[in-house]
Amino acid sequence: MKIKFVIIFLILFFEIAQSNSTISKKIELIDKSKLTQIIKTRNGRILLLNIWATWCIPCREEFPDLVKLNSIYKNTIEIIGISVDDIDDSEKKVLPFLNNNNVDFKNFISSFKKEEDLINILNIEWNGALPATFIFDVNGKQIKMLNGKQSYLDIKNLLDDILKK
Repeated sequence: MKIKFVIIFLILFFEIAQSNSTISKKIELIDKSKLTQIIKTRNGRILLLNIWATWCIPCREEFPDLVKLNSIYKNTIEIIGISVDDIDDSEKKVLPFLNNNNVDFKNFISSFKKEEDLINILNIEWNGALPATFIFDVNGKQIKMLNGKQSYLDIKNLLDDILKK
């Protein structure tokens, strides 16, 4: 009986470990048309869009907070990340980073030909510094732009305020 319990536990453990390790096995490219569609198609949920890169230390430091926030708000706020790493680094750097951080929200890798195109679609006042976070309401209207690394509490308080409105 004890052996059966141990075997069942081990099977479940490996199944869970396997499913967690495959969360971010795929990362899609995102261009202007796809980003525009994501912003406009809100389905009643607020969008928190984070622009980041694996080479950006503040981005890497901020990511665990985004994972934590996603677990709290996943029913009301959609968190999406867009990596601006080189497309060739998606398998070697981006996916391992996402897997190591147990990221369970959608991430894309930018396929914009020019940085200015991404900046212009998100907010012309954004200087392109990373990380950057953009929050859109349920109608796809941008309601906040955050430059630089934000603390967990700052983002959580902001999201709580937005949800109260």
